[in-house]
Amino acid sequence: MNYKLRTYKAFTLVELLVSIGILAVVLSFASVIFRFCIDAHRTAIANVEIMQKLRAITNQLDSDFKGLRKDGEIFVAWVAKPVPAAGYKDNDLDGYERFDRIVFFADGDFQSYSINPMIRGNVARISYMVARKGNLRAEEQARADRVLARTQHILTSDPALADFLDPDNFTDQQWYEWNNRYEYEKTSLEAWKAIGTRNAIPFVNKADMLSVICDVKIQNSNVNEQIRGAAVDPANPDSIHMLLCQGVGEFKIQGWNDALQQWLPEVDPDGDGDLADTHFYMDGSGSVPGVLYPYPPNGVVVINNISYPQEQIDETHFGQIPGLGRALKFTFTLFDSRGIIKEGRTFTHIVYLD
Repeated sequence: MNYKLRTYKAFTLVELLVSIGILAVVLSFASVIFRFCIDAHRTAIANVEIMQKLRAITNQLDSDFKGLRKDGEIFVAWVAKPVPAAGYKDNDLDGYERFDRIVFFADGDFQSYSINPMIRGNVARISYMVARKGNLRAEEQARADRVLARTQHILTSDPALADFLDPDNFTDQQWYEWNNRYEYEKTSLEAWKAIGTRNAIPFVNKADMLSVICDVKIQNSNVNEQIRGAAVDPANPDSIHMLLCQGVGEFKIQGWNDALQQWLPEVDPDGDGDLADTHFYMDGSGSVPGVLYPYPPNGVVVINNISYPQEQIDETHFGQIPGLGRALKFTFTLFDSRGIIKEGRTFTHIVYLD
């Protein structure tokens, strides 16, 4: 019987080692690609969230300013705070964060968020600002935790609604509820403009009212600092009606000025690092620049290095008023809720006023 020898091919030790090495490289590349895909997916989700926030803010701004009442009152206050630490990036890289705020009246179809009582009206006092959280002012909060507040107070003369301010004794609690809890104002546009004038009811002080609404000290207002400004706690259902958007790191408002061909105000207008030309007050006086429109009765423009005649703070000269003008530019930095985009994303949005 004849037997044929069979030979069997096998991997040599070198070939086995080479194969294992190639497999390790492939797996390493696969893990890198997988990690990259995961990160890209997470970043895409974060960007979608930020863009949703952007649309919510810009749509609301467009809707509100479409009904702007130039025969009403407008108050803008600009607040610039130095960035708290090295490497901390503000949205325009001038070394200062902006916490601007604005109050104005607008036409529209307004409805209160609260159903008890449900209020509807065609004119409302609207304000935008970065909100307080408890005792923390905006600049004391982490950037990604800040909240952009929008308040609306519908003008009404409904006799069934309560008068919630005691004309003889404005307590801190009354001021707080007037600004934060209630969504209506028992007054007319003309009556509001008359507040603070010689013929107005003596107990009503416009400086106190604007200080409470905007969280700035105006003139000789002595309202307690702790109850000024919109206070929004996402966990408190009584404050949710003021919450427009969470994760808004800065909120900057500028008006186009034709005379200077630039947006006002700026911390460093020419960007050379020298603040001699600043529109803010850097002398430690605590003065906050702002515009109160119209004159008469109370109009004023307070911007460092900018002068403007008080008698021209009116509707006829609206497009020339520093800080207002023909358009407003809003700049804000938005953060996603998971902190994936560490520095957030900064956007600008322009609304035209003429």
